[in-house]
Amino acid sequence: MAGWAHGRAGRTVTWPAPDTYVLVDGVLLRMVPEPPGLPPGTAVTVRDDPERQRLVAHAEEAADDTEGAAE
Repeated sequence: MAGWAHGRAGRTVTWPAPDTYVLVDGVLLRMVPEPPGLPPGTAVTVRDDPERQRLVAHAEEAADDTEGAAE
């Protein structure tokens, strides 16, 4: 599953510390959150971490809404 999930977008569902479950294309995967403590519903990008031999859920940065605000 690591190769299939690498680079995909998902959302956190639960976080049984220190891990979290992430829903990716209808599949629930257990992984490490980055940063720790991501709440449910957080948009993440899945990365395979070969050093830890685990999937890691990296929180996506919030979109900058200020670009279109000035007219």
